Amino acid sequence: MPSQHRFPVMTVRADPELHERSKAAVAAIDSNLNAHVVAFLRWLVHDTDEFPTRPAEPTS
Repeated sequence: MPSQHRFPVMTVRADPELHERSKAAVAAIDSNLNAHVVAFLRWLVHDTDEFPTRPAEPTS
C-alpha cells in the first residue's frame, strides 16, 4: 500500500543546477529542501519573522 501523507504534494520546478546547489546547501546544515521551503512559506505569509538557516557563503 502506498504511504499516506498528511498534506498533498506541492511541486516546485527549479533549474537543475539550482536544484543541485540547493540540495548541497541544505545538506551542509543538516536539513532538507522540504523543511526550507516550508520555513520560507511561513515567513512569506507572516507566520514568522525568521528566515530559514543557510550555510556560510561558498569561498570559490
